[in-house]
Parts: sequence; structure tokens; C-alpha cells
Amino acid sequence: MTRRSDSNVRKILGTAAMALAVPTAATAATTPAPSMTDKASFSSAASKRSARANENEDAHPELFPLKLRPAATAGTEAAEKAIQVKVLDAEGRRILLARAHGNITLGPLPAGEYTLQLCSGTSMEEHALKLGAGKRGLLRYELGA
Repeated sequence: MTRRSDSNVRKILGTAAMALAVPTAATAATTPAPSMTDKASFSSAASKRSARANENEDAHPELFPLKLRPAATAGTEAAEKAIQVKVLDAEGRRILLARAHGNITLGPLPAGEYTLQLCSGTSMEEHALKLGAGKRGLLRYELGA
């Protein structure tokens, strides 16, 4: 992918994210406006911070990074080879496709069960992985070591 096409993809994704985040005129018209009495009163700065944190958690689902590292037994040649990473969701739909070298951080992805397919040359590995609270989100791969 060239720098220009990468920039275009980022712009498209940013526009799509904004389109999903901004309510349409129809939903804004049907949603009742909050009254002055609906606003909670806060007595301390700490309660204000916790209320803002709760609002942010409701607005955005928790996302987790996915980290891929070559196994210690794989040696330096595995870290130098380009690999193709395909991330599939629980239903087998492709969520992400990437090509990278060595240590990789993908995502962040929502919590859930994923299947990772790693390919390099003639070597291929498939791994099942769960992302979520309390999960490391780290996979060590070998690919022909």
C-alpha cells in the first residue's frame, strides 16, 4: 500500500466513523431533549470525573490491542521475514488483513473470540485467541522455525 492510498483509506475510515457517531436529523428530532432537571448534581471533583468516565464507557465499547511477537525459538530470521496476518471473527468473517515484520500491534479490537491466520512464504499458522478484560492479547508465533 502506498503512502497516498494509506492516507486515503484513513480519510475514508475517519469519515465513516464520524457518520456513525453523529446522529441524523431524524433521530435528533425523535429523541427528547434533556431538561434542566435531568442533569445530575455533583458535590466533588472526584464524582464529576467518575461520571465523565461512565459516560465515556457507555459511548465507546472497550477495545483491546492485539500484539504479535516472534517466539524466542524462531530466531532473528522470523522477525525479519514479512508475514501476512488475517484476523477472523467468531463467524469466520475477515476483520483485518495486514502485512508486517517482527513485532506487530494490531487493533484495537472489541472484546471477543478471534482466529488468527499467519502466513510467511510456505509456512502458515492458525491460532484461536480471546480478547477482553483480563486477557493479555499477546500471541507468540513461530512460522517455520
